[in-house]
Amino acid sequence: MSVWLTAAEVGELTALKRWSAQRRALREMGIPFTPNRAGRPLVECAAVLRYRGKPERSPDEPNWGALNKAA
Repeated sequence: MSVWLTAAEVGELTALKRWSAQRRALREMGIPFTPNRAGRPLVECAAVLRYRGKPERSPDEPNWGALNKAA
């Protein structure tokens, strides 16, 4: 097993094919990567396992942004 995700796995993770677009998407997701000499983003498997993303707002919680704008 490799330390790095395969090119296909990075493509699946980002839903993008171009390396520049993949790098941009990984930055937006907060997943660290290292570009190789050709520019392809290398992503460690451990980095993906640590990724949690933004927590979704609970439906029970009020939409504070909307309430603050109304005030």
